[in-house]
Amino acid sequence: MALTFSQKEPNQTRLVFTDQAGHWYNAEGKSAHVIIGKTGLERNTTVGDARKLGLYPSVTSVLAAMAKPQLTNWQMEQVLLASINIAREPDESLESYAKRVIKASKEQTTKAAEHGTRMHEEMEKILMGQETSKDERMAPYIKTFKEWAAENVTKTHWCERALVGAGYAGRCDALVDLNGVGTCIIDLKNRKVNDRYEPFFETDVAQLAAYRMAWGDTSVGCVSIVLAANDPEKIVTRVWDEREICEAYQAFSALLKVWAWVKQYTPPGMKL
Repeated sequence: MALTFSQKEPNQTRLVFTDQAGHWYNAEGKSAHVIIGKTGLERNTTVGDARKLGLYPSVTSVLAAMAKPQLTNWQMEQVLLASINIAREPDESLESYAKRVIKASKEQTTKAAEHGTRMHEEMEKILMGQETSKDERMAPYIKTFKEWAAENVTKTHWCERALVGAGYAGRCDALVDLNGVGTCIIDLKNRKVNDRYEPFFETDVAQLAAYRMAWGDTSVGCVSIVLAANDPEKIVTRVWDEREICEAYQAFSALLKVWAWVKQYTPPGMKL
């Protein structure tokens, strides 16, 4: 769940709150992240809307029920660094200053997300044999992934397909044939890679396991692919073994029940 800024008056001590909106899908797998409200204007879909419409939460929304201490620590560090680099203006209220610090702390996250989205689009274009961007800033990343795909991908069955499972849904990156692996569902990531730390997370395999079950063919493999955001020449892959995939799906199913219990909404196809 994303952190957003409170729009309340400065005398309100709460500066950050949790956005309850999420990503939703209908039974056909079409996105329903927004709806037209009573005012005739578009707004974010809520849990209340989902109950009325029988919508499915996204895989990532379900996984958000799991604590991510590394991410939380990183977010806290960004706020701390921003507070050091931003001076409080004369006669500025603490609330106003705090809001400026929080806003500045999110700039790095926003830039990283924008880069990740662009690179994700380019990787899918490469897999589909489509023309890629001419942006020079993206060129080294595109080159690395093109070379990797040419060496490893023998066939792309599809990219960006909506899949609906028992109580959840989402858009899976791709189903491809990989040399030495066979047919597999792949998840494309663009994140910083540090040789001192494991570049793959538990949520990576859980996401893949959920998509595989929704796809309905448990014979296909699950592979995570990370194109390093901090090194355009580095790409790392992880072929998850069957034990890891099965355990991850069990954990995902448990998280789905936790999500449903917290939201007081049991999506179609599952039992709490």
